[in-house]
Amino acid sequence: MINKKQIQELLRQALETMPEAELFEVSVSVSPKNEIKVYIDGMKGVAIDSCVAVSRYMEQHMDREAEDFELTVSSSGLDQPLRVARQYQKNIAREVKVTTNGGETLKGTIESADEEGFSIKEKAKKTSRAKESKTVPEEKVRTFKYAEIKETKIVISFK
Repeated sequence: MINKKQIQELLRQALETMPEAELFEVSVSVSPKNEIKVYIDGMKGVAIDSCVAVSRYMEQHMDREAEDFELTVSSSGLDQPLRVARQYQKNIAREVKVTTNGGETLKGTIESADEEGFSIKEKAKKTSRAKESKTVPEEKVRTFKYAEIKETKIVISFK
């Protein structure tokens, strides 16, 4: 079976050949049948040509005669959850939906992100009183460690 660490090292080398694209690893998986799935992202997005270049580089540096494999290199789509710190950093100022490990779900805008965690500014909540309904401008910033989060997804809006 193909070793995941070897694939990750090969991916790192492939990404270094394209520094202008600012690409980074999101995830790598290797199944028992040697189905290798590589997901990448970039600070400026990921062009299909970049996926092709990474795939070609990796295939050229792997030996199919020693062990057969199936390789898929893809960008992490907008509908996929954020998985690594650089994705949070890339998406500062974007609206996200966060689900914590405790089951709390909230929406807000990513304010900051580093290697430890991230902060979001929650959306203002509406309150209703007997005679009036208004939006209370109680936008508060909440900070999370990545380990506290079950899932964070970009809120896709077509305005």
